Amino acid sequence: MRPTRSLPALGAPARIWHFGGESEPATIVELRDGGRAIVVADASAERREFTLRRATAAFVARGKQHSPRLEF
Repeated sequence: MRPTRSLPALGAPARIWHFGGESEPATIVELRDGGRAIVVADASAERREFTLRRATAAFVARGKQHSPRLEF
């Protein structure tokens, strides 16, 4: 059975979406916890971690409930 969405991959492009609809480009630089946590480097090379929320199946910034979220 195939996954219902794409899996994160090292070096893949991603977008960080902020509350209000603004976004910024990012690149996946590290995968943790079997792909349930993703570290990205944003445009200023700052590393940010996003974790998968089981209830919504969305990747959101570690320690946050809803925003920002990661799309890849």
